[in-house]
Formats: sequence, structure tokens, C-alpha cells
Amino acid sequence: MTNETVASEPAKFRRLPEERPGQILDAAVTVFTDRGIAAAKLEEIAALAGVSKGTIYLYFPSKEELFREVVRQKVVPFLARADAVDAAESATAALRAFLEHHWRYMDREDAEGWVRLALLELHKFPDLAQFYRTEVIDRSNAVLVAIIERGIAAGEFRATDPAAAVMMIKGILLSHVLWCGSHSSNHAMRAKPRARTLHDISDFVLHALRPVAPVAATVLE
Repeated sequence: MTNETVASEPAKFRRLPEERPGQILDAAVTVFTDRGIAAAKLEEIAALAGVSKGTIYLYFPSKEELFREVVRQKVVPFLARADAVDAAESATAALRAFLEHHWRYMDREDAEGWVRLALLELHKFPDLAQFYRTEVIDRSNAVLVAIIERGIAAGEFRATDPAAAVMMIKGILLSHVLWCGSHSSNHAMRAKPRARTLHDISDFVLHALRPVAPVAATVLE
């Protein structure tokens, strides 16, 4: 790809060079979440971004690398902010903040498509699946494990397997994204206020982790 190719783009496709990568990534998020990875076409991404298909190759050598960059720039930074819980807070407060921040991210318009992509399609691309696990899932899980371990040590949470608890919590979050999404057939969940859904998730999770009260000994006459 040469500078002449860029210069020959139609006027409607011309953008400042520093703006193009961001516009391409924004368009890629939309197309990936709507179509999935396999069905996503660079032509469609280019048209949505207002650039030529050839311009995409100036910044991203392949569709797979474009997906990786979407994860690096559009997913990881947000989750990094969501995972930045205050260590000075109680574990209970930290867990509430974790759930709130992650639900806020997952409650975006494109979250339903992204969850479907991650759960149902990403396994078809082993290299991308491993990249996503390393960059997103493992990082987030490590933060949540640390919160739960801190809560157990402080007596705020009952003794349980932190890794198993993480799987349960993530399962609740991800399933609610699908149940509440615009494509869901669960009309009651779609109509439910999102703040109420977050409250119910947090309430359930915190009750599930609550220390078990000791059973009073029965005195036999």
C-alpha cells in the first residue's frame, strides 16, 4: 500500500491520519458485535469508518490483528478502570464496586453482541481466544479472586473456593447481559430497569458469600 493509494481516496473517505485508526476501531466494534468475527467484512468496516478498505491495511495487517487492537484499545482500558478497586475499602464495598463497574460496561448497546461473540464464536479462532483470555478474562478474574480472598480472610465472606465463586459471579453477569439485551426474548428482563437488575445481582452475590451463622447447639434434656 503506497501514499498514492491514500491520496487517490475519494474526498468523502479522506480523514486526518491521526483520526483514522480510532474511526476504524469504532467501526470494527460495531461490525464485530453485529456480525461476529467470521462474518465481519473489512469492506463493511471501511464503509462505516468512512475510509477505503486499503486504508485499513495501512494500520492493521489483517482482520485478526484488527480484532486484537479492538480488544487492546476498546475493552482492556475500560476493564482496567473497572478493576481498579480501592484496596482500603472493605471487601464487600470492593465487590459492590466491581459489580457496578462491570455491569456499567456490559450494559452498553454493543455488549450483547460482544458477549455472544466471546461465548459462542471466539473458540473457533484458538489464537484469538487465547489472546482474549490473557488480555481480558485472566486479568479480570485475578482482581475478583483477590477481592474474594480478602473478604474470606477478613471474615466478611464465608470460606469458599475463590475461583469457583468467580465463575459463578461472571456467569450471572454474562447471562444477564443476554437476558436484558435488545435481542432477548425475555420481555420482562428487557423491560426491567437496569439499576434494579444491578441491585438484584449485587444482593444475590453478597448474600451467597455471606458468612454462615453458627448453628446453636441443641441441648438434650
